[in-house]
Amino acid sequence: MPKRSSLFDTQRDSGADFVEFRGREVPERFTSLEKEYRVLGEKAGLLDLSVQAVVELRGRDRSRFLHGMVTNDIRSLSPGQGCYALMLTPQGRILTDMRVLCLEESLMLMVDADLVEKDLALLRKYIIADQVEVVDRSNDLAVLSLQGPKAAAAIGNLCPETSLPGSPFEHRLIRVGNLSALCARMRRTASEGYDLIVSGGQSVELWNLLLQAGEPAGLQPVGLEAWNVHRMEAGIAWYGIDMDEARIPLEAGLEEAISYSKGCYVGQEVVARATYRGQVNRKLMGLLLSSGRPARGGDRLYRNGREVGWVTDSAYSPRLRRAIALAYVRKESWDPGTTVGVESGGGRTDAEVTPFPFD
Repeated sequence: MPKRSSLFDTQRDSGADFVEFRGREVPERFTSLEKEYRVLGEKAGLLDLSVQAVVELRGRDRSRFLHGMVTNDIRSLSPGQGCYALMLTPQGRILTDMRVLCLEESLMLMVDADLVEKDLALLRKYIIADQVEVVDRSNDLAVLSLQGPKAAAAIGNLCPETSLPGSPFEHRLIRVGNLSALCARMRRTASEGYDLIVSGGQSVELWNLLLQAGEPAGLQPVGLEAWNVHRMEAGIAWYGIDMDEARIPLEAGLEEAISYSKGCYVGQEVVARATYRGQVNRKLMGLLLSSGRPARGGDRLYRNGREVGWVTDSAYSPRLRRAIALAYVRKESWDPGTTVGVESGGGRTDAEVTPFPFD
C-alpha cells in the first residue's frame, strides 16, 4: 500500500484525485490539467512534495565525508548555501541524485522518497572512522513547494518583512504566520520557486495558510500531472524515469551537478574522460510530437530505418497544443530540428528533436 501524507484528508476534501508515485499517494489533479498547467505557468502553484524524503548528516566530518561521495563541491558550501549533486558507481553510472542544503550544524539532503532506503544504505556503508551520523528525517519533516512566476508574491503576503532567498539552493529560516519554516530557492519548473520544510505536524496548517494568503497572487493547489508537464518542458530529469544506474551524468544533461575542480569522488574518472573527450554517444533531448497523443516510456525512435533512441516520458502540453516527450537520442540525430519516427503501440508518429526548454 502506498503511504499517505498528513495532507491527504485536506487534499481529498478539496476535490483532489490521487495517484501512486514514488510509493506515495499524491494528488494527480485538483481541477483539470489545463487549469493547473496555466496556474504554474502564469501564477503560482502549491505542490505537496511528500514524494521527497529528507536525510540529515550530522557530525564534524559530515562535509568532508559527503564531499568524497558525490559529484559536486560540498566543502566549499557555507551555511545558507546548497547545490545539486549525484552519487555514482565506480563506472560513473547514476545511483541517486540529491539536493544538498548546508545548515549550521548539519547537511540536509532532499532525495526521492522511493530511494531513501537505498541512499541511507549507500551513505552508511562508507562510514568507517568518520564522525558522521546519517539520520532519516522523512517521518518528522514535510516539504511543500511554491512554483511559478508569482511564487515570491504568494509567500510575501504572509511574511512581507522577510527577504526571500534569491540564488539557487540559497535557504534561510522564515516565519510563515506563526510557523517557522526553512525556505529554499528551488527549481522544480522553468519559473523556479521555493521549497518550505516544516515539522510534519505543521504541514496542514502551512498548506492552509499559504493558500489563504496567496490567493491575491493566484496561488492554487496543483497536482502531479501539471507539474510533470512543466518539469518536462524545462528539461528537468527525474530519477527512475529519465535517468537510472544505466546512465552517466553527461548523457542526462546534469552538468550543474558536477564540479570539475573538486578532485576525486566515486566515478570521477569516467565523468572526466567523457568530458575531455568532448562527447557522449547519446543524450537526453526533447521531442515535439506531431500529434496530441503522448508516446509511452520505452517507445523506440527511428531515423532512416535505424534505431536512434528511446522515449523516457511523454505528456500533452496545453501551451504547445501537442504532445511532448523526453528521450535519449543518439548523436547522429540529436541536432535540433531533426525529424525522427516514434514507434508507439503499433503505430508511428513523427517528432522533431528540440533542446530545453521547449519553446
